[in-house]
Amino acid sequence: AMDDETHPKTLYVGNLSRDVTEILILQLFTQIGPCKSCKMITEHTSNDPYCFVEFFEHRDAAAALAAMNGRKILGKEVKVNWATTPSSQKKDTSNHFHVFVGDLSPEITTEDVKAAFAPFGKISYKNRLNR
Repeated sequence: AMDDETHPKTLYVGNLSRDVTEILILQLFTQIGPCKSCKMITEHTSNDPYCFVEFFEHRDAAAALAAMNGRKILGKEVKVNWATTPSSQKKDTSNHFHVFVGDLSPEITTEDVKAAFAPFGKISYKNRLNR
């Protein structure tokens, strides 16, 4: 299992269209490398479905991550990321939290967001606002 922590093989695929099936995902991802499994998660009725795709080889998973992130599947740009498993969280990230701040009004700037979160200490930003 140590190998999985440094060389993960499972991808999270999100922002899926409700029409996407496990079979379609497997057809797309197996073009990059052999897939071991695909698990679609749809029970959260309010949210878009997402799935986990497991590869046999880390390098195929890494290639799929690079190739598929941001690609459109049935008209929706999918988000692909490494799936985090409880075991991989043992690397001391216990004090790291990821907060996604969405649906901000157009006049909000990165500086405003930084100011809002300043009391919580050092924060690194992935800025998608581009303003």
